[in-house]
Formats: sequence, C-alpha cells, structure tokens
Amino acid sequence: MRPHRCGPAGGGRAETGVGRHRGAAVVSLKADKPAPETDKEPQAPHPRETYSYVGHDAQEQALADGLQSGRMHHAWLIAGAKGLGKATLAYRFARAALGATRIGPRPLDVDSEDRVARRVAALSHPDLFVLRRGLNERGRPRREITVDDARELGRFFSLAPSEGGMRVAIIDAVDDLNTNSANAILKTLEEPPARSVLLLVCHAPGAILPTIRSRCRRLALRPLSDDQMRILLSEEDRVLLPLARGRPGRVIALKAQGGTALAALIAVGQRSLLQGGAQSVLTELYDKLSGEPFERLAGVLELAEEWTRTAGVEQGGEQWAEAWSALEALRDEAEGLDMDPRHALARAVGILDRAAAARTR
Repeated sequence: MRPHRCGPAGGGRAETGVGRHRGAAVVSLKADKPAPETDKEPQAPHPRETYSYVGHDAQEQALADGLQSGRMHHAWLIAGAKGLGKATLAYRFARAALGATRIGPRPLDVDSEDRVARRVAALSHPDLFVLRRGLNERGRPRREITVDDARELGRFFSLAPSEGGMRVAIIDAVDDLNTNSANAILKTLEEPPARSVLLLVCHAPGAILPTIRSRCRRLALRPLSDDQMRILLSEEDRVLLPLARGRPGRVIALKAQGGTALAALIAVGQRSLLQGGAQSVLTELYDKLSGEPFERLAGVLELAEEWTRTAGVEQGGEQWAEAWSALEALRDEAEGLDMDPRHALARAVGILDRAAAARTR
C-alpha cells in the first residue's frame, strides 16, 4: 500500500505485487483478496465512509470558518485520543473543501450521494492525498510511515490542482512518522503551496517533532459526554458506555471484536486482574473475540493496558505503571516479530500477575 492520489481505494480489489494508477499503488498477497487498510479499525466503517458526527462543534466550526473566509491556515493538527473521530473530521473537511454539496445542519455536513463525496470514499479524487502506513513484503501493516511514502506528499503538492480548486492531504497518523519521514514533510509545512491544506491526525501531540507542531494550527478533540455518546449508541450498545470513555470509535472496536456479550466479561476483568486472575480472564477474552489471531491479541492487550492504567490511578503503586509499559512493549514486539499470539498472551498474564502479587506485599 502506498499513499493515495487519484487511485482505487485501498479496500478495493487488490493486485499482485505493486501496481500504479495515476500515482496510486496497492500492495497485496492475493489477487482476489482486498488489500487491508492500515488506517481502519477491523470490521468498522472507514472514517472517509462515515457521515454522521456528534460533538466537537467548535473544532468543526473552526475548519468551516477558515474554508468560508478564504483565509485557510495551511496545516491543522487534529489531536486527541484514539477513537474520538479525528480522521472522520479530517474527511468531513476534505469533502467540503473539494466541493461536495453541503446540506447542514452541521457546517461540514455533505450529501453522501454527492459525486465528490463518492470519489473521496473511493479514494479516487485527484486532489486528495492520503499518507498512512503501508504494507510490508508479507502483507502486514508496517509499524511506521516510510520516508519514501512521505516524499510522495511533496510530489503531490508540486502539481497544480487537477480540478482547479483546492488540494487536500491527510496524514493518518502523524504519530506513525519516523525521524526521516517526519523531516521529509517539513519542507511542505515550511513552504506551503497555494490553495492547499494539510490535515495531520495525531494521537499524542507531545511525542511529535516540535517543528511540526509549531507550523500547525491545533484542534484538540476531547472525549464526548455521556449524553453525546447516548445519541450515537443504541440501547443495546449503551452497556459499553463505561468502557468507551467518551470515544465512539472504542464502541465500534468493541462491537467488532465480539459485541455487547463481552461487556460482562470485560467489566469484571480489572477486578479479576487485581486478584491475580489474569490467566482465566485474558484467555477467555481471547477466545471470545472475533477476527484474526493478531487482531484478537491486540484487542486483549489493549484492554489489559487500560486495566493497568486504571489500576494505577485508583490503587496507586509503581507496579501498574511498569505493567502498562511492559504490555505496550509486548504489543509492539508481537506485531513486529510475528510472535505466536498464545505465547504473547502467556507473557501478558505473567506481567499482570507479577503486578497483582506486588500489590499484596
């Protein structure tokens, strides 16, 4: 998978090897299997295919005002925790900026059947560029955005708009840039071309280069209120509200991983963890979650990280902070080394049980 400019959607029919279509390329392992998209949650709609939006009114209005005034800042850092709707907001702006018919009541609402909206959803608009992690030679998502992919951004902005309007680029997420790829986009930020806007989705703004932060106008997204979340959730899904912590994307991820039947098991998970029962809880969770083995492992480890973070806040003790760091490192290691999920699960149990044992001393 390469950055997209006027090409088929990454979720479309894949090609064998690497193929180009007016600057876009798709990488896959099988000709009859859709290429995975690295900026999409498993079994969830992609942000560019999402049209409903709740909350973040001031942030959306700021983007709409800039577009309406004609004095648009060239780069925006859309920051906040995962699952808040940052990428969805970026695509809402992209559709409006590229000329989709706005229908309200929100300032960036557009008709989903509009020709521009359909082209954005298909990643086939020539004036939209998306920079995200590609795939490695085994067809697995890379851990970082490579410098070669990042350089495509400069090439995109060196061209005139294909349709005479604006050009929009989305980086999802800027956290995935390594040092070289981050430096590669700096020239574009320092010398922004006319009629161009760059939207940087960011989960942890404190961790990115200060030189990138300083050149962007920042839009900070915060967790939704329970009332706002209830607008988005069905009665059945509201049992997941305490676990979502104001993040709509978290509910989508939990539902995709097994639905509301997991709620009771997840709810008792932290209590069992504190009592040294990580083995039974993590194993049962892994077995109940849906998806590929590595997707299920990632879901279990993410929940375990949340439990340790909460335990650290509620119970205190350095052991929980150490456990959180160890689980995060384990998740990165499992992804990078193609580790057997059951082996990684056993290591996670050991990390949690040691933290629980330290609490009782």
